[in-house]
Amino acid sequence: KTNLIMKKFLLLFLLSAFFVNAQSIRVFNVKVNPGDQSSVAQLFEDYHGKGKRKSGSVHLQRVRFLNDVTHRILLTGDPSNWGNETERPASEWQAYYRGNRSLRTAGPGSYTATSLYWKEGDRDKYHSGQQWLVKVNDPAKYLAAFTKMAKAVGPMIGDRMMGMGAIRMGDLNGATHYTVFYGEDMNDVEIITDKIRNTKAFQEFVKNNGGSETIVSFGVEDLLRY
Repeated sequence: KTNLIMKKFLLLFLLSAFFVNAQSIRVFNVKVNPGDQSSVAQLFEDYHGKGKRKSGSVHLQRVRFLNDVTHRILLTGDPSNWGNETERPASEWQAYYRGNRSLRTAGPGSYTATSLYWKEGDRDKYHSGQQWLVKVNDPAKYLAAFTKMAKAVGPMIGDRMMGMGAIRMGDLNGATHYTVFYGEDMNDVEIITDKIRNTKAFQEFVKNNGGSETIVSFGVEDLLRY
């Protein structure tokens, strides 16, 4: 019994350590009007392409297989060091906001999260991904099992990227966490994730993650990134 309590304490300590040093994720889903995709991309480039962020990055992504969402804006970074290195005039944001108002509407499923695991890779080559929103029963066990599995399959996926995190805010039908995997295109993502599912490491992840339920999965693709 003492050993079990100690194991739970160590898992909770590991989880809290990730939260202290983890990157913040902020996702804003939108539905772009048909024919206005290029205009939205141009506005994004004109505004976000200027200057450099203090930490993290900002992405315009295409979204597939998610109802009433065509694109999303994904921001990452250290919450204690957020934003642009150089202060931007309020008029630039206002112009960006006004320009987008007639081109897109807010979509469902926006959220904020904390990244708990991220394997970096070649984002320029591997820019198409699949994301899963998951309801997790035991966050500490899930994190430990996912981290072990991800490290085990690292040699298999090469410079592809994968990660998971905890949802902080958002109405996501009970989802508490997300997982994501990036490949070269949708075919590559399907082929490699199928290979991962056939590994012993993945079977151990399913056995040891404390139980989980996938709420929804969908496709994402980087269009612009700064």
